[in-house]
Amino acid sequence: MTTKKMALITIVTASFAAMIVAAPRPAWAADPIKIGILLPLSGNFAENGQQTLTGLKMYFDEVGNKAGDRPLTLIVEDTQGKPDVAVTKARKLVQGDGVAVLTGVVTSGEAIAVNAFSRDNKVPLVLSGDAGADELTMPGPLANPYLVRTSQNGRSVASAAADWAYHKGWRKVATVGSDYAGGVDVNFAFAQAFCKLGGKVIQAEWPPIGTADFGPYLTNLDRTADAVVTFEPGADGLRLARQYSEFGLKGKLPVMDIYGGLVFESNLPQLGDATLGFYSSLFYTPMLKTPENERFVAEFQKRMNQLPANEGPNGYVGAHAVVDAIKAVNGDLSDTMKFIAALKAVKFDSPKGEISLDKYGQVIQTMYIREVQMVNGQPANVPIASYPHVDQFWPYTEAEFESFKYTYKDSKNSLTDCARLLAKK
Repeated sequence: MTTKKMALITIVTASFAAMIVAAPRPAWAADPIKIGILLPLSGNFAENGQQTLTGLKMYFDEVGNKAGDRPLTLIVEDTQGKPDVAVTKARKLVQGDGVAVLTGVVTSGEAIAVNAFSRDNKVPLVLSGDAGADELTMPGPLANPYLVRTSQNGRSVASAAADWAYHKGWRKVATVGSDYAGGVDVNFAFAQAFCKLGGKVIQAEWPPIGTADFGPYLTNLDRTADAVVTFEPGADGLRLARQYSEFGLKGKLPVMDIYGGLVFESNLPQLGDATLGFYSSLFYTPMLKTPENERFVAEFQKRMNQLPANEGPNGYVGAHAVVDAIKAVNGDLSDTMKFIAALKAVKFDSPKGEISLDKYGQVIQTMYIREVQMVNGQPANVPIASYPHVDQFWPYTEAEFESFKYTYKDSKNSLTDCARLLAKK
């Protein structure tokens, strides 16, 4: 090749490269991506909502409120813990504010309502608050191709609690569960898994949300039980924990607190030694000694002047997943299903541990059994056992899970009937 031809090729190549570099970005690339955040910031679940919001903002702040070279704008709405309000606020965010993604959501009732809105309007919904209703990420009438959940489902935390309780030596327990969809879901999952192992629920009590006086329920507890299994989120958990000790039950009937509503981190300083020795099951504790968690806890304490409970890291992980997915599609959310596929493909280490999602968009993560112990003079949820890589059907396969005849929706009054809970279709 002559020198002249080589020079010409060099000039053409350089010109082509310059054209690529100089190619204008799409007009939309400079526009912010609006993220709608739905959380109960007032009412019984206000503390849960505030912790979730703090976690969400922490991660968005870490990335400079940008993803895929596009700015992110957060728009927060208070759902008050009410499903109808949550849908009204979701409609406002999507149709009024033009948000591209919805996230947050704490209660199961809100989640089911907003799930329908998301599906009908083809809007991505990333559940980053508790919102644990199982069927949201399972085949069935609530299945939604536009939804992923990075927090948890109700039954996996409860199933880990059942496994640990049985191997602890407990064979018969009494349950105290908040009387709403999430409470029934969680206690049913515990009872079913406990029955399969050989245990039995001998009594099930259902205090309504907002119960001020748990006295009648505590007086009525069956003292022949090996332990009491609870699910009381929000302010109810604090009241039950305090009254449990006041009734002289602490030290007489051990407690397994599914989801840690009684031993919620912000409750512990107020309760002193009232919950020492209480066990709980959850996918997180601020006592985890990992670099990701220690860094997270330090920043969370700066912002809220308290330790994070499960909702803080839930929000953080949800924001992480949203940002990673936006990056994966180079900031272009015009193809909604491509964005959802990117969400389902996320995998990263987090304050909770390793995070991945299954084909239905449900998080796979570690479950921890914790015990309230004194740490540096303060009560804390210390991890004493773990169940890695728990998926939403654990301890069953998906086929085994689908073979059961009854679900929590028709089993509220049947937790003491193991034959029914384990009946097959």
